[in-house]
Amino acid sequence: MEGVVSREIEVKVSASETWKAYGSLLLAQIGVDAFPDKYSGFKVLQGDGYAGTIIQVFFAPGVEGPPSYKEEFLVVDDVKRVKVGKFIEGGVLEQGFKSYVVTLEAIEKEEDECIMRGSIDYALYDEAALPLVTSSIEGLLALMKAVADYVIKHHNTTTN
Repeated sequence: MEGVVSREIEVKVSASETWKAYGSLLLAQIGVDAFPDKYSGFKVLQGDGYAGTIIQVFFAPGVEGPPSYKEEFLVVDDVKRVKVGKFIEGGVLEQGFKSYVVTLEAIEKEEDECIMRGSIDYALYDEAALPLVTSSIEGLLALMKAVADYVIKHHNTTTN
């Protein structure tokens, strides 16, 4: 079984400002800081944050499932403001997924407003893993909201 799920939110900050967090390694740090009950940290295994970078994200003690996952950034396009990451080890790949690819976009709406879009392209070995699709997209939405909160706070403190 294969599919794509996506969510988007509006942010009252420009796409270029939002992309500074969304398109960089800062995204992982925001996730760790915003959800300490879910994540304990991350480390860069190779790369500089652009295509070819591999990060390992560690789950917090007590979180069910594998202790971590590895993700490779396939695309980090600063012009189009698109980031594509593919899970290559651990995480949902040990819980019934054949493939799991996350695409993040910061889309200019107006001068000081953008749309953050996140989507998950997935393939499952077994339909029993289908409930993880819902929890995964809701987790991605929560991360997007945490990034939005971060960029709004950062934007307000640097422009006022």
